[in-house]
Amino acid sequence: MNEAMSRLLTLTLTSHRGRAYPVELFTPDTPFTDSGAVYLFLRMPEGRSLQAQVLYVGETDALGTQLAEDRRPGGPWERAVAMGCDTIGGLALARPEDRAMIAAEFIHSWHPPCNECHGALTGLIGLAAPAPVLMKRAMVGK
Repeated sequence: MNEAMSRLLTLTLTSHRGRAYPVELFTPDTPFTDSGAVYLFLRMPEGRSLQAQVLYVGETDALGTQLAEDRRPGGPWERAVAMGCDTIGGLALARPEDRAMIAAEFIHSWHPPCNECHGALTGLIGLAAPAPVLMKRAMVGK
């Protein structure tokens, strides 16, 4: 799904249904291949915060192509960047029905604002611990 140099770490997200999903985190400049995936635009926490924000959730059978489409003017990437997006999350899944089900579950769990959801706590997810300092350093040069 990616080039190893741009992978930051894997974060386990637990949906409102209690299901845990291992989501790999990548820098925004990662060149993705055209594989099937559920993907997220995220704003990771600053300092010692234990909350990240899911800004957008999408699903596709060709991640690299879809991200290029999402980056067109007025697309979800532009809206997510305006809200502080600094990380792309990905969960590789080959079966379209799995992608559709998990994307819907993620949207229902976190109500991402760039998926036309609204609310004061929209998109917030709790993390078990603060984001590693190493991750933030890896992103500074990107």
